[in-house]
Amino acid sequence: MEITQKKRYIDVLTATAADLCRLLEAGQTTSVNIVEAYLAQIEKHNKTGLGLRAIISTAPRDTVLSRATKLDTERLNGKIRSGLHGIPIIIKDAIVTSKALGMPTTAGAFAFKETYGKKNAAIVKLLIQSGLIIIGKASMTEFCGLKATFGGFRKDDLFCGRSGPGGSSSGSGVGVSAGFAPLSIGTETGGSIYGLFSLSRSFDGLGGMAKTVEDLEMLMNLLLSDQAREAQSLKWEDISIGFVDPIVWNAFGFQNFPDEGVEKQILDGYEWARAQLAQRGAKIAYPVKLPLMKDLNYDGKSVSHLVSFFEFPRQFEKFCEELQNAEVSSVQELIEFNNKNAGRAMPEPHTDQADLIQTLESTMTDETASAVKAQGKLLAGSQGIDAALAKNEIDLIIGPGDCEICAVAALAGYPKAMVPMSRLEGPVGLGQPQGLMIIGGAGSERKMFEFMKLWKEVIGTWKVPPLLETADREKLG
Repeated sequence: MEITQKKRYIDVLTATAADLCRLLEAGQTTSVNIVEAYLAQIEKHNKTGLGLRAIISTAPRDTVLSRATKLDTERLNGKIRSGLHGIPIIIKDAIVTSKALGMPTTAGAFAFKETYGKKNAAIVKLLIQSGLIIIGKASMTEFCGLKATFGGFRKDDLFCGRSGPGGSSSGSGVGVSAGFAPLSIGTETGGSIYGLFSLSRSFDGLGGMAKTVEDLEMLMNLLLSDQAREAQSLKWEDISIGFVDPIVWNAFGFQNFPDEGVEKQILDGYEWARAQLAQRGAKIAYPVKLPLMKDLNYDGKSVSHLVSFFEFPRQFEKFCEELQNAEVSSVQELIEFNNKNAGRAMPEPHTDQADLIQTLESTMTDETASAVKAQGKLLAGSQGIDAALAKNEIDLIIGPGDCEICAVAALAGYPKAMVPMSRLEGPVGLGQPQGLMIIGGAGSERKMFEFMKLWKEVIGTWKVPPLLETADREKLG
């Protein structure tokens, strides 16, 4: 059965996945039309135009348009795979994809520039089964930050950009903000997931990114347990929130150099957020005390560092086993490959392999590693986050967007989320987004979603980043 393609202008900078779903359900557009709009935006601003370099590889045009046509036909025949049927998505390039999708799996490394997975990761299979269309693999810090320096995607990087403004999942975040896709999947230190490159078996996991909580909820409902998906309808007076001290938690740690104006904006914004919640009826506790990362130790050494560096070589070997004809199969081979191909694999200023080398020097045994992980979970979980929640009689804990409370949640194995707040102004602020980091106890995902919905009342609708707002928009249709 043929479909008459309905050309409609899609404003990729403002359209949400929910908007697109409503248009599809009403027969006012097609998945083919939607995919074409996002592919055009990637072509316009990824490596050319603004040169955002958020996407390492884009799926072959014929492949994704063929899939979009198939999904349009299914919709026409009454087959709807999920609420996100026919919606484009990008995924972090730590997630393994087969050659059938036409995109290599690199983990941000030159050694895997043209390497494909033997099969799709479980999350990829789930997305495909649910009717989403994977149109690109997002840029990332090399090996989730183990061999990289932070500071933004550089145009003179020879491959994909070795670092990003928001950590290893920068490409996933920038991609959504830039209108390269309405949804994306990134990774963060959380739980163990099959089928992706992970710095640590114990701490790494998947997370969604979107312009709105409605979109994020639709995406994460595909991944979460039935209990976490159970809907609640909460009011401000139903939520109790604790705030950590931004000075104690080094809210300014991202700065290359101190700036009083920027620091004042961060503190003022944080105080404004706390006041907004209190004015609306939420119970507020301040300051909430949590163990600092420097205190989460085993025999005087960082739990996170000990476990991650111990587990990395095995995780790397497992990752290589999931790839077809990989150039290397161990950390030692990777180090040697990088040395032989230094011009491409280690461009300035990313010439240091000290961390990779250090992963081979761990003397821990499996038994000791288990003890270290148990210690971290105890200190961060029951004696840390759980104790703080109970002592202050709160549901969730909030910190500045650039602080380490997310790392505490990772050690505990607890969920975390981020909501937008404002942008830093002035010649030093440069419009950098500021958000709030949210953590909670085990099983607090639903409560986080309800808080995000309430938070939307405070900050309003999605705002296009200034850089893209001033760029020319290509009208399709």
